[in-house]
Amino acid sequence: MSRKTKSELTFILKLSLLFLILLASKVNRSSDMLTAAKQALSPKDSISVITASIRD
Repeated sequence: MSRKTKSELTFILKLSLLFLILLASKVNRSSDMLTAAKQALSPKDSISVITASIRD
């Protein structure tokens, strides 16, 4: 292989690696946001319902 070909392949490899890192970061951020949304929508404490019967 010529030096130019090796250089081009190295560039393509580095660019692909950068793309994969950015994609993984975006997926990770999305899952973090999903987890945060689930925690925000879930009740903070357990809710107990108290029923009282009224006797005449």
